[in-house]
Amino acid sequence: MRFNISVLCLWLVASASVCAAQAAKGTPALPHGTIYIEAQNMSFSLIDDVTLTVKRMNGFLIPRPGKIVSLDDKKSFTMQIENAKTYLSAENLSLLLNAYILPHAKTSIHDVTVHFEDQTLVVKGSVKKGLNVPFEGKGTLSVTPEGGLKLHFTDVKAAGVLKKGLLDALGITLASVAQPKHQPSFQIQGDDLIVSVDRLFPPPHVGGKLTSVEIDGDQLVEIFGQPNPVLKPVPVAADGYVYFRGGTVVFGKLTMKDVDLEIVNKDKTALFNFSLDHYREQLEAGYSKSLPNLGLVVYVADYSTIAPKKETGAVPKKEPEVSQNK
Repeated sequence: MRFNISVLCLWLVASASVCAAQAAKGTPALPHGTIYIEAQNMSFSLIDDVTLTVKRMNGFLIPRPGKIVSLDDKKSFTMQIENAKTYLSAENLSLLLNAYILPHAKTSIHDVTVHFEDQTLVVKGSVKKGLNVPFEGKGTLSVTPEGGLKLHFTDVKAAGVLKKGLLDALGITLASVAQPKHQPSFQIQGDDLIVSVDRLFPPPHVGGKLTSVEIDGDQLVEIFGQPNPVLKPVPVAADGYVYFRGGTVVFGKLTMKDVDLEIVNKDKTALFNFSLDHYREQLEAGYSKSLPNLGLVVYVADYSTIAPKKETGAVPKKEPEVSQNK
């Protein structure tokens, strides 16, 4: 039983720590209807209460076969990241595990918390095997030459018992024990778990090549391509925005061809919190301006200013401060 718990612990951290990333060998040919996207100083709501911070990012929204990119249908497209620097806090990682990844994987792991100690990732939780058994795992993160994530474990405890050399002992049974439905492929090399990840976040699914990963304070920092890409000029200069260009997009009752659409934070918060699930509410609290070239600039409310407030008495989450020069 302890072996199984340990393996589940390893799978759990490997899956969560790469957040929205799929290791890829290169950008495929872009199909008709693809939209260029770039963003700056954004805090994207992955699901309610879980945000991923993006300093600078560019990439493409790629329509699914037979589909048009629709902001009202997150399964109509995938997002291919070319270059980005992202931040995911330990608190947001813990929330994402409990709210989405674990239920989606249908594992017996629950009540998970993650924290960072220098460059070490620590995960704690419980697994139900008749009784609830506590577990804890510690490991370090790095990136493979192919753009995958390497998770090297140093310690794993189940019910307070320390186990060493677990991967060598469990490699034969890892897939049958730890792999839930729709689990992406992985491989074991000694004490390393190497993962190429897709479909770990809710739609829209994200692809890209991870080039660097590190822990900075309470933030998991991931870099795809170049961390500070040169972004295209946008219609309206703004600290926080997301910009779409080319292709076709549908949102609400509008269909825009040869897309030239910029969404700007009208509230001028330090980070622009944008939620695809709640973008209509953000639009309703804002306004738009048409451009001479028939492009559109939409000034929307920061989602954090209109999201329902939860009376928990908890201290609000602190997002990482993002500057242009870091």
